Order: sequence, then structure tokens, then C-alpha cells
Amino acid sequence: MKRRLLAVAAAAALICTSSASAQFANTLFSENFNGLSLGPSVNERLGSAYGTVVATDPAFDPIPSAFTHSGPAGWNVDNNFDNFNTADGISDLPNTTFGTRINDQTQLPTQVEVYTIPGTGIVVGNKGVQNAGDAANGVDEWQGWSFTNKDFWASVAGDQNRSQFTNASGTIAVADADEYDDLGTGLGGGYYNSGLTTASIPTNGLSSLKLRFDSSWRAEGLDDTHAVLGHPDNNQSGMIWATFSNGVREPLTDSIWDSDPGHTSSGAADPIPTRPASSFYKPDATNENVAYDVSVPSGASSVKFTFSYINAANDWWWGIDNLKVSDGANAPYWTEDFETVTLGPSVNERISNTPTHVTKPSATPLTSPRPNSFTHTPPANWAVDSSGIPAAGQGDNDVGVFDLEGWTFTTREFWKFAGQDGNAVDGFTKGTGNIAVADSDEYDDLNGGSGKTRPMDTLLTSPTLNIAGIAPGTLMLKFDSAWEPEDDQTAIVTVDYGNGEVEVLHWGSGGAMLHATNFNETVLIALNNPAGATTAKIAFKYLHAGNNWFWAVDNVAVGVGSVPEPSTLALAAGAVACGLGWMRRRTAA
Repeated sequence: MKRRLLAVAAAAALICTSSASAQFANTLFSENFNGLSLGPSVNERLGSAYGTVVATDPAFDPIPSAFTHSGPAGWNVDNNFDNFNTADGISDLPNTTFGTRINDQTQLPTQVEVYTIPGTGIVVGNKGVQNAGDAANGVDEWQGWSFTNKDFWASVAGDQNRSQFTNASGTIAVADADEYDDLGTGLGGGYYNSGLTTASIPTNGLSSLKLRFDSSWRAEGLDDTHAVLGHPDNNQSGMIWATFSNGVREPLTDSIWDSDPGHTSSGAADPIPTRPASSFYKPDATNENVAYDVSVPSGASSVKFTFSYINAANDWWWGIDNLKVSDGANAPYWTEDFETVTLGPSVNERISNTPTHVTKPSATPLTSPRPNSFTHTPPANWAVDSSGIPAAGQGDNDVGVFDLEGWTFTTREFWKFAGQDGNAVDGFTKGTGNIAVADSDEYDDLNGGSGKTRPMDTLLTSPTLNIAGIAPGTLMLKFDSAWEPEDDQTAIVTVDYGNGEVEVLHWGSGGAMLHATNFNETVLIALNNPAGATTAKIAFKYLHAGNNWFWAVDNVAVGVGSVPEPSTLALAAGAVACGLGWMRRRTAA
């Protein structure tokens, strides 16, 4: 693969990033590729299995850019968390189905603090995270709320459905009691309680807010006996507090989740009586978008939100990403996706020194496929045609990296893992979950060359869309794009109304048709539908590429609208002028 000569390339791309928007009166079709089922990798392999080891083990090297406990500016992680001291009487705790809890405060050692959330019966068995700061017990990466690369998290944890969090991308925030408990004595028979608090968010003049975020939650509880309480009272719970500048603090309505699914007694030999599920029970939801309405009290000029992950033992996790706060129907005025966090090397989670990329299936004794990585099967009624790739490179796992043979559906995390430049992949923040990628650079990295993998000509075609009744000249195409040109590499978009294809976009890698590097662009195109047209089919063509760069697209939408000012043509012209200011090199074929 190729590497840039100048680091300013990334900065130039950011400066030249264009934007486009339109109000579609009627959305006829949309596609973000998130409904695909991804298969295992073929050429892109992990080394020997990840394992949790002590940091001083000389047989393993740290994995770079894996995690940090330092959040974005103004954020706070509290691993001495007591859920804001929500005790409603330690000497009057409710009974459990496993027997009566200790009701005499004097029977509890002073170092054990027990709290309940008023009105819920949810018990916090300890304050903070047990064994925090102990290098030999508890995995450092997951000591309370952590900020981590989503792919790193899923890989070192053996997945266990973590990779299902496809709404998230790049860096996420996660509290994972399961993985924390995996080193030494872990929690040591105690519980795990950590709070994550946002920076201050302005609320001046507002009476209500909407909090939105993507969430991955896997529930478990009532199966780990506390070393002091003597009962399996762990009930992994989550909730969100709003703390306003005027001193008001309250949990968000319906934000309290716990892990008690109820129980059905199996008979006399079962010591646990039948009970219904908790009214706060939250079953597994490993890829969910969550929204809460928040009332702003009088006199409050700002708010902070605290994500409480409490009363967990060797249970599962809560991960969050893509937070947004908005005032009703207006566009978000505050966002947080954790992409600005600087990640440090791992401590306990290690990978062997075995090379990890571009291996032949015939020589893989020290590698294993990476799960949930890619597919060449498009969404329903879409089509991929990669017959333009030389026959020698089609379907041969030892010629051309099969994972990226033609248009491929994958994630940004896998695309980066496969070796594509991190500045490019991380820069495509508009691409989330699954994306579509045509990457001749990475495809050419295994026994490539002319006559084998070059040129890469590949077509991605939409379903046939019903546009009957749409006024002539009003149809629009909108999509998010990451593009880097080189040599003859070309990107073309066509539309076919039933009488043959009409070209509506043409990006080249030089000359009059040059479209400069842009890793994070929203493209808006007038499709100029003629009078009487009742159907439309759109094709994305990546052509004439041979060990060049790439084109990635996401969030394709077709609707009725108009091109706003400034037009995409004017924005493209500015990008061309800016893009001439940097150079990069390539390796020899």
C-alpha cells in the first residue's frame, strides 16, 4: 500500500471539506448499509488470540491507540461513585427473593457502603470500582468508564455480541464489568459503580431538550454473591442524571435500566421463589438509538448529564456513542462522538508479535479470521458488478485482497484494520456503521499488478426506484463520500430513467475533471428527471483504478428538493484549488 509524504494532506482535506444540504419534501429512498450481515475476513487476519495478561509480561507488546481514561474536555469519570448518595435508609433495605438483606447497619463493615435508588429497589453494593488501581487485579483498560476504539474493545473481549454495536464508530465510551473482572481476583467479590459526566451544556432560554445517543447494553445480574453482603444481589443497572446549574438534580424519566428478568421456580428444589421481572428490567439491546425528553427548570442556564453504571459484578456492559442534545425539532447544537479523544497504548490487553495483515489462506497457522468484517453481497435489490476486474484477480484468495475486491460493504473499523490510511478512515466521520468502499490501493496489496488486479473497474447499482408523479426537474441525489484521487482513477454517477444512462457526476484524478481529496463530503446532485419518467436507477462507478486510492460512500438518499447556495460546483472548485497544495508518494508496483 502507499503512504503520504506530507502530513499536511490530512489538514488540507479538512480545510477543503464541503457541505451540502437540502430539505426533501418527500424521501423516496434511503440507504445506509447498516442492515447487512457481514461475514468473516479472508485475507485480513488477527495474530494469535488476544489474552488478558499483566503489563510486565515480556512476551507481548502493547497495542497502540487502544484506550484512555481521559475524556473530552470538561468531561469527568468518577470511579469513587456512589450514585449521588441516593441512600434511602441503610437500616431499612427491602427484602430480596434470596432472603432478608442485612438490616442492622452495625453488622456491615464500615468500608462497605450500600445504597438504593429511591423508589426502585436497585441496590448499589459498593461505592466505586473494587480493586481500582491494583495492577494485578482488574483489567486496567476497563476500570470504570473508559474511552476506547470500538474494534479493540470487541476483539480483546472475544466479541460476545460487542461488535453488534454498528451504530457506533471509532472511539466510544464503555463501562464493561465483565472484562474488568478478568485479571487476578478482578472485583474481589465486590461490585462496580462508575459515573460518566458530560461537560456543561448551555440551556439559556430553553424550556426543554432532547438527548439522543447510540447505546449497546447487555444485561446480567443476581448471579454473583457479594463477599460481604452474602447474597447474589448484583443487579447491573444504568441510569442518567441531569444536573442543572441552579442546583436541581434528577434522573431522566424512563432512563433507569436494570438486569432482573424475574424468575420462575422449578419446584421444591429451587430455593428462589417465582417473581415477576423488575419494572425496570432492560433486556439486551446491543445496537440501539435512545432518546429522552428533558425539561429545563426555571433559572437553569446549563446542564450536565451523568451516565451511571452501577451494581455490576462479573456481568456485561454499557457502551455509548454519538451523543446529541437538541432543542426540539431544531438541528443539534451540541454533539459528542468521542473522536477527539487521544488514545494511549493498552496495558493488559495484548496481541502477539505475529504479523497481522494480507495472509494467504494457504499459510495461516498463526492467524484467524476477524469476525463481522465485510461482505460483497449488497442490500436487497442492489447489484455489484466487478466483472471489469481482470479474470486472474476474481475470486482468487491468493491474488488481490479478496476482502476488498470491487465494491465492498464493510465498516470503517475494518477498513482501517485492513491497512487503509488512518487519517482517511478517521476523517470519514459521516460514514457510520456499514459503508460501501471501492479501494484499489488495498486490493492490490496481495500478489497484485497489471493483468492480475489492474484495472479495478466495479459498479454499484441501486434498485429501480418508482418516481411516478414526481414533478420534472425536482429529483435529487444526496450521499456522503470519502474520495482520494490518483492517476486515471475515476468516479462516475449515472441515472437511468429507462432510456439509457445519463452521467450526472464525473470525478477524475487530474486535468479539467479533477476532484481533489475530500475524506468527509456530503454530495448533492440534481438528477434532472424528465417529464413522464416513472422509474430511476442510479449507478456508482469506480473505474480505471490500479493501485491508486479509493472511493467510499454512505447514507445514500433520493428525494425532492433543490441545490442550495453555494452549489456543489462552487464548493468543488474551491476544493480543487486547495487540493493542489500537497503531494504524496506511492510504493513501487
